[in-house]
Amino acid sequence: MKPLILRCLWCSRGEMPLMRAQVLELLDSAGDTLELSKRELSDDGCKVLAEGLQNKRTLKNLILSGCSRIGNKGFKALAEGLKINNSLTSIDLSYCTGIGDEGGEALTEVLKINTSLTSMDLSHCYNILTRCFKALGESLKFNRGLTIINLSGCRIGDEGYKALGEGLKTNTALKSINLSSCGVGHEGCIALSEGLKSNEALTSIELSDCEIGDEGCKALAEGLESNKALTTVDLSGNTFTEDGFDELANMLEVNTTLRRLNIDWPRGLSCASNRRKIVEKRLNENAVLRDRTVPMVLSNSAFLGGAEIPDELKELIVSYL
Repeated sequence: MKPLILRCLWCSRGEMPLMRAQVLELLDSAGDTLELSKRELSDDGCKVLAEGLQNKRTLKNLILSGCSRIGNKGFKALAEGLKINNSLTSIDLSYCTGIGDEGGEALTEVLKINTSLTSMDLSHCYNILTRCFKALGESLKFNRGLTIINLSGCRIGDEGYKALGEGLKTNTALKSINLSSCGVGHEGCIALSEGLKSNEALTSIELSDCEIGDEGCKALAEGLESNKALTTVDLSGNTFTEDGFDELANMLEVNTTLRRLNIDWPRGLSCASNRRKIVEKRLNENAVLRDRTVPMVLSNSAFLGGAEIPDELKELIVSYL
């Protein structure tokens, strides 16, 4: 069944907020996807939607992007609905600028309970601040379902990054986190680095356009040296200089899992060109090692006289690399 796509320019037409009957009708007629992007959905309408979600078992994707009229009351009601709903796998709340710390905290705390959500988009919800991200960091310690979260364009702050770093230390589910355009200072980079040192699940982190300087780059490189899960890191659009490039190049002497490292190389500098060649060479070596050599070794028992390689030895080989 094709997803129900519902778009219109309500704000420019001066339309009234969706009424209870309209919300229920839209929810009832939706297949696995309900998109209400930029609709005039108020707190009351969101409460009706939340009530309906408690019994809507076929809905997998809910898109409320740009529903700026929904405030904290509406999002708190939505959080209550998500505590009961066990079928929704993806929720898009990007550009929902009416959500503040109170509503954001309620939504992120749901992740302690909800086990069906695998993707959450809170990008450009710039009115959620430290309180929300502290709750998110705490939830990540317990959540075992969420694999993707987008926080790009949010104002996370040092305390928020400290909470996220703590959450990443023990989280075993999250695979991708987008922190682009969030602004990460030195303290924030240290907090994320500490989280990455212990994390064994995250494979992709986006930190583009975060105003990361040389000291922040150095802190992140220290975390990446110990990390054995990340395969993709995006550091493009940041402000670090040659010293930062050196830290990343040195990190790749130790790290054997990273395959893609996106950074903006200075043009016209021979030293930058040489560093780029070194970094690209090491990334390519990692790709060959992880994608070809390791699988070949783990599947080949010739050196054991034809005997099957014990699982303990396989784990030892992988952990050593």
